[in-house]
Amino acid sequence: MSPGLRPSALRLVQPGEELSGVATPALERAARTCGAGDATHRGLVHLAAELARHAVRACTPPSAHADLWAPLAVSEEWAAGRADELAVRKARSDAFAATVAVERRTVEAVRSMLAGAVRKKVTLLDEHADKVVVRHAGLAAAHACGAALLALDAVSSPADAALAPQQVAGALAYRSTALGIARSPQLRERACELAEWETGRQGTPPDHGAGALAIQLFHEFLGARWKDVSDGERLALLELAGWALQGR
Repeated sequence: MSPGLRPSALRLVQPGEELSGVATPALERAARTCGAGDATHRGLVHLAAELARHAVRACTPPSAHADLWAPLAVSEEWAAGRADELAVRKARSDAFAATVAVERRTVEAVRSMLAGAVRKKVTLLDEHADKVVVRHAGLAAAHACGAALLALDAVSSPADAALAPQQVAGALAYRSTALGIARSPQLRERACELAEWETGRQGTPPDHGAGALAIQLFHEFLGARWKDVSDGERLALLELAGWALQGR
């Protein structure tokens, strides 16, 4: 062999086969290597549809469910061999068209809830925090709709099924922050108290007033909570997916 030349070798991993880490190796590998329409593919579509139903049920009001139930039912019909890809494409189009209305109904329901809530104490954060509650509720609905679309997309692109647990976890995390910690008077008060303390600290930049710091602290608290919930939900959903894959 001539100096400097290396012997040819087979690739250990072919292009397109690399795992991205969005799911467990078993789930992502199954989604990438299953055959079109085989039992594993159909099982993955059914799993994605069930996860999407869970997200829709948890993150949107009952008045919005019907807009996504019918399209999801078509993906499950395909998984059972009772619907073709043409029907799935039509259902996907219907689900996509419904997403704006689903998010709007969710936001309206949360705004109505806030309007009827009895306030025990008022903080300087309340107006801003209520807007954040509405925004996170809308994002929860948007992520739930995204999960439904993934379940339908997985019929023609099985790899999309591996994205479902992460998408659903995001939806549930936004629901948790919107309807839980973001509405907490104690959290709002604590953010204001820490902001007052920080403005009196010598090292605090002079252009950071108590109001601005309270908002920053509030969002830091929310971000930490969102991450904790998202990680926990994602782990639980991936464990469920792993259990389901054992039976394939």
